[in-house]
Amino acid sequence: MLNEQQITRLLYRLQDPVLEASLEETEGILEVQVLGESANIKIALADPAIETDHFVHNIEELLTQFGVNEINIELEYLPAAVIDRIFQARDNILSETSQTKFLAIASGKGGVGKSTVAANLAIALAKQGKKVGLLDADIYGFSIPVLLGTTESPRKENGQIIPVETNGIQMISMDFFVESGEPVIWRGPMLGKMIKMFLEEVRWGKLDYLLIDLPPGTGDVALDIHTLIPKCNEIIVTTPHFAAASVASRAGYMASKNNHNIIGVIENMSYLKFEDGQTLKIFGQGGGEKVAADLETQLLIQLPIEQPDFNGNGYTSAVYDESSEAGKAYKALAEKIIPYLL
Repeated sequence: MLNEQQITRLLYRLQDPVLEASLEETEGILEVQVLGESANIKIALADPAIETDHFVHNIEELLTQFGVNEINIELEYLPAAVIDRIFQARDNILSETSQTKFLAIASGKGGVGKSTVAANLAIALAKQGKKVGLLDADIYGFSIPVLLGTTESPRKENGQIIPVETNGIQMISMDFFVESGEPVIWRGPMLGKMIKMFLEEVRWGKLDYLLIDLPPGTGDVALDIHTLIPKCNEIIVTTPHFAAASVASRAGYMASKNNHNIIGVIENMSYLKFEDGQTLKIFGQGGGEKVAADLETQLLIQLPIEQPDFNGNGYTSAVYDESSEAGKAYKALAEKIIPYLL
């Protein structure tokens, strides 16, 4: 059975049906009281008389999964000042990001190194003098904070989320909003609302580029990104293996149908290079060329398999040193794609 603090954290993720702002942002959780297996909850909404049936049902469905058998919900009105603050903050955020160019990093399946590519490409673009943000949109399989080797957390300021700054970029991830080891058990609508929050409620500032690490495949999050950001650039990541390439093409077809600008294909883990200069193609060859041909786009680069250095936290991060072969490849990749970012 959950306690008051745990229930509050769960409810903070829900959104006001009218404002489409999280209950944490609106400070809409007024009271949570747990008595045995029952919970009494008082929530303030912009308009408790509009579109609240589905909202209440979501709460009941969510808490029932955690053993709350009786749920009593009381709805009240949010103060007008809170509503005005949220609309003002949203206007400010949208004006700041209006010149930002978006780049989604997609793949057909997991395990191809998509998040590693997203992290290193973001850093490489920042080293080109660009202001770069990285949004970890892989809600179920978030990994960007670990890959970047950061243990910092975002903070809140005036109702907005301030992203973590690391390796010269700004970054936000679902990892910051769940307890360690806690699985994300959400359905489609909740996923979309979380992505919307990352785009609208995070104070990204005036970025040149916002990179979005998409989940693998063609599910709800990818659909939401295509809806929320109709003018988005996209890169497809695959390995040389035929199986990875086949499903990667599907992700590209989805992007094309949603009128996204596919810049090209990255073939990751293309080869392992030995000290004597010889190479071993562990996962075969031809995957990148196949996906590029299927999508009628270019193969941007073939990235090597290489071991990054240990970071200050005692484990291997995903960030490659500029002097390494992989580091040089990411620098070349950043320089190559900048002219294509619309």
